[in-house]
Amino acid sequence: MSAQQTVRAADADEPGEIDPPRRESLTALLRRRRRSLGRHSGIQYWLRVRGYYILAAFAGLFTLNAVVIGGRVAYDVSVQIASPWETRAPWVALPLSISGWLVVTGFAGAVAGYVVSEVTDNRSLRRSRGRAAGRRIGAIPLLDRLQYGRHGFEIPNYFGIRFALRHDGDWPTAQDHWEIVVEKFLNAGDARGKGPKRVMWEAVLEASYVLDGMSGRCPECTGPEEGGDGTH
Repeated sequence: MSAQQTVRAADADEPGEIDPPRRESLTALLRRRRRSLGRHSGIQYWLRVRGYYILAAFAGLFTLNAVVIGGRVAYDVSVQIASPWETRAPWVALPLSISGWLVVTGFAGAVAGYVVSEVTDNRSLRRSRGRAAGRRIGAIPLLDRLQYGRHGFEIPNYFGIRFALRHDGDWPTAQDHWEIVVEKFLNAGDARGKGPKRVMWEAVLEASYVLDGMSGRCPECTGPEEGGDGTH
């Protein structure tokens, strides 16, 4: 859809015309993905949030060993092929050997658990919402994508357009506030026994119906420049 086109009514009950949003920026995409982390729990949350720090520390330790004892020797030590005591700097290689054992086994188990959880989650959603539901559920959805069919969520009719119109057609602000509200539902919900797609589906369902029932108000529009009454 080009920038000159408008999102317009398909029937008498649909809101009026509104200019479509611009393409999502990289900053906005990263923000949306960060706010969507609440759909994960347990080992999946650890992998996506804490796992990067562990990998960064391991990479730094490996680099140090590569400089001191050589890259090939550092690799052999990290995967338990060679003993750290056989290197010329065993006290540097020993932490790498221990870290390699912990990281490899830990991540292997975490990835296996993640795969099993994803398969179970997909089957659960397909049984309850149809085959197309699970495939499109990931991060918090873009508001403009919710106006089309096959997005996988259950929301009020024309919710995305109506919510953007509450913000005078300011799609970036509407999207920002939408993500904030959904994130609150993600963090407040009980994710035990549920996969990330199911958690996201329920959070979007609850957030959209709560916002749709607020009679044109937005709970995030509370700045002094907006009059403090939750409207634009």
